[in-house]
Amino acid sequence: MESRKHSSKDYYAVLGVSPESDSAEIKKAYRTLVQRYHPDRVRGNDESTNASERMIEINEAFGVLGDKKRRAELDRARTAAKTPPPSESAKDWEIPVSPLKERGEAPPKRHSAVEKSVAREFLDKVKAQLLQEGAVTKFREEDDPAWHWSLVGKTWGANYWVRVRQISLLNPNAAKELTSQLQSFMEKRRSGWKSNFFIFIFAFDSLQEADIVLKLFRAFANREEFSTPKNLANIIVLDLNQRRSVLCGKRTGDLNHGSILRALGIS
Repeated sequence: MESRKHSSKDYYAVLGVSPESDSAEIKKAYRTLVQRYHPDRVRGNDESTNASERMIEINEAFGVLGDKKRRAELDRARTAAKTPPPSESAKDWEIPVSPLKERGEAPPKRHSAVEKSVAREFLDKVKAQLLQEGAVTKFREEDDPAWHWSLVGKTWGANYWVRVRQISLLNPNAAKELTSQLQSFMEKRRSGWKSNFFIFIFAFDSLQEADIVLKLFRAFANREEFSTPKNLANIIVLDLNQRRSVLCGKRTGDLNHGSILRALGIS
C-alpha cells in the first residue's frame, strides 16, 4: 500500500479555512477557490500561470482535507508540532496593549477547541476596536472566505486595508504561500492616485523556524514597490498564545495609519 507523507504545507491556509471547519465548509471553500483560479477562467490573462500553480496547491490541499483519514493524519502531525523556544529574534516581540488594555500573564493552557474559541473572540475584539477607533477612515467589513475578517477604509487621499487570518501552524512554507497571495491581492486593489496602506495580520497557534518566517515577511514588506508612501505593506505576526506581536515593514507619517497600528497594540 502506498504511504502518503504530508508535506509541511499548511493546507488549511491554502483553502483559507480553520482546522475546526467541517467537511461542508471545506468543500465550499474549495469550490469558491476553483471558481476563482481555474485556468479556463483566466485563460489569456497575465495571471494564467499563477492560476495554474494555485490550482495545483488547491487540489493538493483538498485531496488531503477532503479525505477523512488523510486529514486525521495531518491533524495528528500538526498537533505534535511544538513551538520552539524563543530565539535571538525574541527581542522583536512586543506585548500588545490593545484590545486587552493591560499587560497580563499569558492565558493558561486550555483544551484545543476552547483555545480556538478564545482566540477567535480575541480577534473579533480587535476588529471591534478598529471599527470604533477608525471612524476617520470609515472602516467597513468585506466578505472574503479566505480571511477571518477583512476591513477596508477610505479617505479622500488614501485607502486602508486590514485583514486577519488565523493559522494553526506558521512555518517558512506557509509564509511563502501567504506572501504570494498578498502580492496578487495588493496588485489588484491598490489605487493609482491614492495612497494605499495594507496591514495583514497572521495570528498563529504554533510557530516553526521563527527567524526564517520573520525574514521572509520582512523581505516582502520591504520590497521597493511595497514600502513607499504611496504603497505601503505591513505584516503583523501575532502569537495567539502569548498575545505578542512583531511588525514587519515600515512605519509612516500618515496619522490614520499610525492610529490603526496603535489600535492593534503596535507602539
